[in-house]
Amino acid sequence: MPIPKEILYLTEEDVQQTITVAEAVDLAEKGIGADGAGNVEGDKFYMDVNDDGFIKPFSGYIAGEEYAFVKSFSYFPGNPTKYNRPTTCSQVILLDYETGLPACFMGADWVTGLKTAASTVATTAALARPESEVVTIFGAGTLGRLHLMALAERFKLKQAYFVDIVPEVAEKCSAELQEKLGFAVESVAMDDRKSAVRKSDIVFTVTTGSQELVYFDWLKPGTFVARLGSYQEVHLDVITRADKVILDRWKYVSPRIPEVIQLIEEGKFTRESIHAEWPDIVAGKATGRESEDEIIVFIALGIWGEYAAILPEVYRKAKTKGLGQALPF
Repeated sequence: MPIPKEILYLTEEDVQQTITVAEAVDLAEKGIGADGAGNVEGDKFYMDVNDDGFIKPFSGYIAGEEYAFVKSFSYFPGNPTKYNRPTTCSQVILLDYETGLPACFMGADWVTGLKTAASTVATTAALARPESEVVTIFGAGTLGRLHLMALAERFKLKQAYFVDIVPEVAEKCSAELQEKLGFAVESVAMDDRKSAVRKSDIVFTVTTGSQELVYFDWLKPGTFVARLGSYQEVHLDVITRADKVILDRWKYVSPRIPEVIQLIEEGKFTRESIHAEWPDIVAGKATGRESEDEIIVFIALGIWGEYAAILPEVYRKAKTKGLGQALPF
């Protein structure tokens, strides 16, 4: 392939014009399959900065792909009140696999949400009951919206509930997505969340808060729970009483997820407590769902196969559509 002679700069607006939610889910499944087959290289680490912020460099590459990626993700919860800036921020550099030279620099806030949603739904399609029709999503921001849109690509949903600490956000999100997706989408007050969870086949938590949003006794048999935020989102008994707990990677989840950290410190959870890591299930080394009534909890912080599949395609679509600005080295 030609050696890159320039860097394509893509803004967030450019990136949003490239791939669809449906395409992202397909690409996420491709990346997960490659990861399970051992065809993905990657790593990440968390660099704590000041009292409560962190920066996470993240890299990945699928064998046979033209581009590898390096992504940075930062989380500074004080930004909105202190500086009127977002809590999170992401950027990506794509690198030519032959030379290591940069080919693209893109704003990656939106595509981070898209990848996370696509990845969660690809996992949910394998671990939830196929006939699942009702979902509750905690968090009605961009991540919550994208998760429901992606979920609708794989499940015949009849009802969705959004719960958010800011009721107006949940109400607006629900109204917009009901019109867009064509099935019932309702906002639910925090105090009424138990009733929504009790009706749900699938529960997603995609918040930036820290509180016990879900309790085990609220879950009906067969529920699939994806716990995806950075701070506490579920009561400890959701993890200790589930039939199966599946992590994307123990190495990354165990030192970062508050519920897991607390359970480890109390001697109630170890590496042997989990059923499997998700890539091992994809590779056929471990089982997934084995009965209709199993309550399965999935805890994830993100791995690299999905990004390694999605990000190069964003670049290729952008070039085809003439998006972005070419910058000289």
